[in-house]
Amino acid sequence: MSRTGDKIRYNIKDYLTEREVNKLLDLFNKIKLDLSDDSFPTRTNRLEAVENMKKVLEIHNYEVSEYDPDKGIWVEPSKSEREEGKKPYKLEQGITRRESKV
Repeated sequence: MSRTGDKIRYNIKDYLTEREVNKLLDLFNKIKLDLSDDSFPTRTNRLEAVENMKKVLEIHNYEVSEYDPDKGIWVEPSKSEREEGKKPYKLEQGITRRESKV
């Protein structure tokens, strides 16, 4: 964990600041609390957990947005796929599972 300010670092997302680590620990605890129930968690708790998961992803520099049916679902290639020249593409038939390369 680096104590160097975000503006000084070369790549700010290579390391997490102490503040980011503390925020992540807090979010993980909230997620666990929202989903820990003897029965099935309520809709409110599930949605709260999803919001906290979204915040976790945003700390890791992921962009998360709500589904917009007018825009459809776009699949972003991984870093290695982008290096191979693969471009983002739109799913035509809803969500599908990506085929294994094995």
